[in-house]
Amino acid sequence: SFAENFYCLKRVKILPDDTKAPLDDRDRLGAVVCLSGVPYLRSKLEAYYTETNLNFQAFPHDDGSWMTFFRKSFVSLYPYAALMYEGLEYLHAIQYVMGTTQHFSPLTLLLNQRVERLTIADMLRKHKGEGKARAITPKPLPGRGVRSPMESAWQQGTVTRVSIAARVFALISRMGSFVADNAKWAVYLGVFLIRFLQWWYSPENQQRNEAPLATPPPPPPAVKHPRGVAIPEDKSKCPLCLRSRVNAALLPSGFVFCYTCVFNHLKDHGTCPVTLRPCRIEELRKIYES
Repeated sequence: SFAENFYCLKRVKILPDDTKAPLDDRDRLGAVVCLSGVPYLRSKLEAYYTETNLNFQAFPHDDGSWMTFFRKSFVSLYPYAALMYEGLEYLHAIQYVMGTTQHFSPLTLLLNQRVERLTIADMLRKHKGEGKARAITPKPLPGRGVRSPMESAWQQGTVTRVSIAARVFALISRMGSFVADNAKWAVYLGVFLIRFLQWWYSPENQQRNEAPLATPPPPPPAVKHPRGVAIPEDKSKCPLCLRSRVNAALLPSGFVFCYTCVFNHLKDHGTCPVTLRPCRIEELRKIYES
């Protein structure tokens, strides 16, 4: 992963006899699934749970279909499953910190993989793979085992008059070697700059840099329309169903209703039930009452 590469870590495979071995293609595929697929799946399940739970709160009607049964079962069981998984990760992290296990995650234990620090030999092998050895010791030209005196003199810097093409070729070669050797650090620097720009242009940072504005006065209270529904004396009751509010929702006019009642009213009429002002479902806001 990016973090493992940044902190000079490597993954090794643990064999049944507790010996280490390099990763093969199957091990790399399992690591990619655990690093990218599992978090993606968890985020999708969390979003599906939130959306389904809100729909059941707004429309508690049960039509008896198998899809509704599946959604209700999912909403009931998912919090416990997520709690068990996160608790297992937490306990495994405590064991890793205490030194009772060498796997920092249950997923690495499942894959029989371990994260270790790179050794000096690993770093030297890595640098050779990146072409540093080739940059230090140039290869002879194709078809020639040794360099000519002119080429040796050019490498030693004793030749002063060379062609423009040779100079351009040498400059491009050096630039290519420099880019290849420092590509990893360029990626790190780019990620840092992107995160810095996101923070700099974030609304929170812009608000901190601006002078605080005076609090505007509250708008005048909305006036009831003569043909609008009556407002009950008990403010805890919904003006539409005249019962205690369930899942209270607020309209821009300032009146509070049951979410289901006002949702259906807006869908059919598109106006506030009390003031009869035009209103859309997107302007409906849920509030939480203590």
